[in-house]
Amino acid sequence: MRRRQMAGSAHRRPRVGSWAAVAVALLALAGPWVAPYPPEQQEDVAGARLLPPLTRADALAVGPHRSIIVTGLRKTADGWEFDRGGQRQALPAADLVEEPSPRFYLLGTDSLGRDLLSRLLHGIRHSVGLAALCVALALVVGVGVGATAGLAGGLPDEILMRGVEVLMSIPRLFLVLACAALFRPSIPLLVVVLGGTTWTGLARLVRAETLAFRESDLAQAARAAGSSAPRLVLRHLVPQVAPLLVVFAGLRFADTIVLESALSFLGLGAPPPAVSLGDILASGREALYEAWWVGAAPGVLIAAIVLIVRSGSRGLFRLQDPPSLS
Repeated sequence: MRRRQMAGSAHRRPRVGSWAAVAVALLALAGPWVAPYPPEQQEDVAGARLLPPLTRADALAVGPHRSIIVTGLRKTADGWEFDRGGQRQALPAADLVEEPSPRFYLLGTDSLGRDLLSRLLHGIRHSVGLAALCVALALVVGVGVGATAGLAGGLPDEILMRGVEVLMSIPRLFLVLACAALFRPSIPLLVVVLGGTTWTGLARLVRAETLAFRESDLAQAARAAGSSAPRLVLRHLVPQVAPLLVVFAGLRFADTIVLESALSFLGLGAPPPAVSLGDILASGREALYEAWWVGAAPGVLIAAIVLIVRSGSRGLFRLQDPPSLS
C-alpha cells in the first residue's frame, strides 16, 4: 500500500508542475488583456502615489483632460471631501466635470501612481516571451552545432568542440555586460546575447548522443534509404533526444528569466515602453521601507515562476527514469 502511495505521489508531482507551467504561459499570453489599466497610466502622481494593496479609491474629473485620485471620498452639502496625498481636502460639486469613477488597486501602486498589478501582468509577458525566444535560439544553435560535430567527426568535430570550450571559458555575465556597454540595449540584442551564450552545454550533450546514434541500426538504415544529414537529424535524432531538450529548455528558461530580470534591475534591459519584472523590482528599491509591496510583488513573482518551471523540468526528468516499485 505504501509503495502504491509513493508511486501515485511521484506521478502527481510532474503533473502538478506541468500544469503550473502551462498556467504561467497562459498568464503571460493573456496578461495584457486582463490587466485593469495600461502599464504606464499615471492619472494622478500626487494622489495615487504608493497606495497600499487592496486600496479602494475614486477618480475625480476636475477638467477635460485632468483627473485626481482620492481615497476616503465622502459627499457633503457643498461638494466632496477626500484624502489626497496624505491631506484632507474638499472640492465643490460644481468643479467636477462628471461623477466620481471608482478605482481598485489590488496590489497597490508604485511611486509614480501606476497600478502595480497591471505592470506585473505586462511584465510577465515581456520576461516570459523574451526567455522563450532565448531558449528557442539556444535549442536551434545547440542542436545544430552538436549534431554537426557528432555526424562529421574528425577535424570539423575538433574545431567545433574547441570553439565551444572557448565560449564556455568566458564568464556569461561578463559577456552580457560587455555587449550591454558596447551596444544600445534592445530586445533583439538581449535575445541574441542571452540565447547565444547558453547553448554550449547543450551542444556537448547532443554531440555525445549523436556519436552513439550514428553507429546505430536506425542511422544505418536511414542512410541506406537515402536520408540526408539534415533529414537524419530532424526525423530520427531529435525525437530520440526530445526529453533531454525539454529538460534543458525548462532549466535554461528559468535561468534566463533570472538573468534578464537582473539586467533590467541594473538598467541594462530593454528600454521603455517595454515593462520587465526587473524594472518593476528596481522601481521599488527607492521606496523599500515606505512601500514594501512595490519590491516584494515582482520579487515573489520571479521566484514563483522560477520554482514552477524548475519543478516541472525535474518532473519531466523523473518521467524518463521512473522509480522502481519492486
